[in-house]
Amino acid sequence: MYTRPRRSPDTSFTSNQRNRRVAVTLIILVLVAAVVALGILYAGSASYRTNAQTQFKRHVVSAVVDAIENVNRLTSGVQSDSAAKLALVRQNVYLMDRLNLISTTLSGGGGELVPAEALSVLYEDLNNYDRLLQTGTSSTLEIRSTLLTHLTALHELVRN
Repeated sequence: MYTRPRRSPDTSFTSNQRNRRVAVTLIILVLVAAVVALGILYAGSASYRTNAQTQFKRHVVSAVVDAIENVNRLTSGVQSDSAAKLALVRQNVYLMDRLNLISTTLSGGGGELVPAEALSVLYEDLNNYDRLLQTGTSSTLEIRSTLLTHLTALHELVRN
């Protein structure tokens, strides 16, 4: 008759238990390594976002300062180069708008540098100024002052 080889009952149980311990230990080590790797990646991502926000803010402040300087170059009356000077101001406002959009998109909606209301008021001021330049009959002093006031208020808002 056939006889089975004899094993000690503790040997197979110990080997099975040891394999489970090794497997559990490996899984825990892999999970800890994954958590550490994700933490490092998140820290790098947060650093990138902070640096990007700082760069965007710096460029927006520069665009506001340039726009203020260009408004100061505008005269109270209509001159032949008034439209070109106003176009430079519009270009700076558009730059602020685009930088704001990029910043908001990168940070998931929370990175707004310039309030949307401020940009719409600036565009409205620019359109009113342009309308006065087109007619050429009115003084532009009032709208120039309004535009300068709005840009100065935006500069104070963005700078802080």
